[in-house]
Amino acid sequence: MRRAALLAFLAGCAALPPQQWTSKPLPDQDDRFLREDSLWRGGDAVYSVPITRDRILWLFGDTFIAPPGGVGRSGSRMVRNTIAIQKLPGDPVPFWRSEAGRPADAFKPASGEGWLWPLSGMRIGSRLQLFMMQMTAKGEGAFGFAFSKSVILTVENPDDEPAHWKTQQRDLPHSLPRDRGNVFFGGASVLLDTVLYVFGVHEDSSKGMDGKGIIVAKVNADALADFATWRFFTGTDWSAELPRAKALHYGGSIEMSVTPLNDGFVSIYTRQGMSPEILLRRAPKPEGPWSEPIVVYRCPEPGWNKNYFCYAAKAHPELAARDNEIVVTYACNSLSFPDVFRDLRIYRPRFVRLSLD
Repeated sequence: MRRAALLAFLAGCAALPPQQWTSKPLPDQDDRFLREDSLWRGGDAVYSVPITRDRILWLFGDTFIAPPGGVGRSGSRMVRNTIAIQKLPGDPVPFWRSEAGRPADAFKPASGEGWLWPLSGMRIGSRLQLFMMQMTAKGEGAFGFAFSKSVILTVENPDDEPAHWKTQQRDLPHSLPRDRGNVFFGGASVLLDTVLYVFGVHEDSSKGMDGKGIIVAKVNADALADFATWRFFTGTDWSAELPRAKALHYGGSIEMSVTPLNDGFVSIYTRQGMSPEILLRRAPKPEGPWSEPIVVYRCPEPGWNKNYFCYAAKAHPELAARDNEIVVTYACNSLSFPDVFRDLRIYRPRFVRLSLD
């Protein structure tokens, strides 16, 4: 069995010739998400889901909402998630809810305590299917939050304005806290014909920063909520047993993207989930074998301030202007919260164009 797996890996690598990528920041795209006349003053995560050919849903995690007349992020209120609708070629229009006249999350958990942070999503037929993590403030360590569970949030009427969306949520039983690390699904998703491939992370705390192992499941897109039909890649075949899932590679990130490109697939993510380095891997199939990573961009922000760190790199294929191009975003934050209020260059989507020479 080991010999067969090795031969399959070598065959996949032989089918993937070396590539040379060039990168270029896109400040014009950056500026679309921080207009002076908008009360939306920055957020992270930055997932995108095409609703139609010219209408994109953007999803953000923790977001600063400024008061009317506020300067920069001064006096802002932080909500846990917001969205924006962008009708190309126009600018994104942010959306959040209001409670007692104050900004509130666009989406709230249907059950249990905590809040929702967005992951990937997909339009399947007439519905939007959005993967999200439900978090609580009971965590330990520098960031003070903990994973509670994963949910699939379904938008029944995505062609309407977000204020009128009808939603339902289902807990994803395959994503649960574990003793040595959590299991997440939904960090990336790819729809091929009628099959949805859902990428996730199985954390292994014994491996330290390299302990994020990328795993993948597949399910018929029309039966996404029939959790008994999910199948998990074991390295050689697909199994109904989650414990048999094998990591495609380690050193990955909860937030990532997998994009069809040139008769294969490209994965974009931040090294170990938090690093100046944005990595790219390739594979002939969603389950791999995945190539070794190459560095396609080094984020400059950590050089500006010793407290700055970068994360959440992912691709947005709907923004590519031509073949052999990938538009990528990432986020930058600071270990010193006052920096985030002061420096509007960080805690906002940063765009980079990757071009294949």
